[in-house]
Amino acid sequence: MASPIEAAMAVTTREELVAYLANLAEKSREGEIPVENVQTCDFIEASSAWLEGLDTFLLRHTGQSAPSSPSWATIAMIFSAGLVYE
Repeated sequence: MASPIEAAMAVTTREELVAYLANLAEKSREGEIPVENVQTCDFIEASSAWLEGLDTFLLRHTGQSAPSSPSWATIAMIFSAGLVYE
């Protein structure tokens, strides 16, 4: 199995990022990837779930679909959503 960094470097699409984050959350929850804060896996899982629904969110709030190449603002939204998304 690739390390989390190696797996991250292989991500090239939004769908792959969704899967990467979901897998990262699962591996941290199972203890395969050590984390300082046990709630970290919840944050990562929420970020993955929110990112999966990004098209719906952006259409509703901006009238636009998700960009094929994310901006830094998109990445910031992923982190923000991870804090509050259930």
